[in-house]
Amino acid sequence: MPRTWRVGPHGQFTTVQAAADRARPGDTVAIEAGTYPGGLTVRRDGAPGRPIRFTGIGGTAVLTGAGGRAGLLAVGGHGWLEFTDVTVSGSTGFGVYAEGAHDLVFDRFGVDGSRDGGLVLVGTRRVRITGCDIRGTNSRGTSADHEALSIASGSSDVEVSGCRVHDNGEEGIDVKYDDAARVKIHHNVVTGNGGPDVYVDSSSTVDIYANVVGGTREATKAGIGLAVEDYSESRLLSDIRVFDNLSTGNAQAGLSLWVESSGTMRDLTIVNNTFAGNTRGSLLIDADRFTGRNTLRNNVFGDGPIDAGPFAADHNFTGDPGFADPARGDYHLTEGSAAVDAGSPERAPGFDLDGVARPAGAGFDIGAYERRWP
Repeated sequence: MPRTWRVGPHGQFTTVQAAADRARPGDTVAIEAGTYPGGLTVRRDGAPGRPIRFTGIGGTAVLTGAGGRAGLLAVGGHGWLEFTDVTVSGSTGFGVYAEGAHDLVFDRFGVDGSRDGGLVLVGTRRVRITGCDIRGTNSRGTSADHEALSIASGSSDVEVSGCRVHDNGEEGIDVKYDDAARVKIHHNVVTGNGGPDVYVDSSSTVDIYANVVGGTREATKAGIGLAVEDYSESRLLSDIRVFDNLSTGNAQAGLSLWVESSGTMRDLTIVNNTFAGNTRGSLLIDADRFTGRNTLRNNVFGDGPIDAGPFAADHNFTGDPGFADPARGDYHLTEGSAAVDAGSPERAPGFDLDGVARPAGAGFDIGAYERRWP
């Protein structure tokens, strides 16, 4: 029979760890809103259909403590766990660390400050991360290990949606060294990070869509970065789809493609994005080996002409197509814009950044936004 173990002034336990150590598959650890020192080390799995749930009640439960290499929330290799309305704060190492774990849910979860990575998944499978807020991580700077949200080294089947990842010292959301990642990153706001805000390195099968990214701080970091770094064994980036994203105000480009020394990029699809107001242009390519089918279509390159390099490029718009109010961050198309109905239907998404169905008129619009007037 599932049980609820309550933590806090009105509960059976004063520490989250004590309640967690009693919990069995199907149980809930209900944590009253407040701050709890000591962090949490998970020592037991849930079970299929019977996860162990850790839930803040009456507000957010904040876990504090040193953290270290195992993580302030140390998931280890455990599975069938859910964390809702919980925040980890002030780790001297990782905020959350999972290695070899599986079947995890982080819902309305927070990381508020860590010296190293914030929420780190290594070799971890089947994870859903929704409505999270991750900020202030990587405070050690370039010597920090992992990123604000790292999906790394064999992790797969991860979905990140509806999150805010902001004001972190290094990358925002990073998928790296995952040869069969099957990762979806969508409907997030990722801004003000060292950058890139969203980064995919030497991984395959990743969809990046309907995100707002911008304001990277480092001069070599784009809003969205696709790369092959030397640490990779496969030296391959493949089957990446980037669509319906807005990338603005970055210290480098809106989108960059980079190979550190040698590597291959294959089957990249970059469709219906809007890039504008970036210091080094909309698109920057620093890679020379491409294979497969690489497509650049229906994008707004608001920063001026781009070099499409190895891409099959068509139906893109260069310059300002008639943005509504870019000074206020509104990059919707105005009525009468030359980008309206001017896109290609081939491989175009069925919706825009706002969730508006495409096409709304006689044809597909170019850029991240479909028309929204009557």
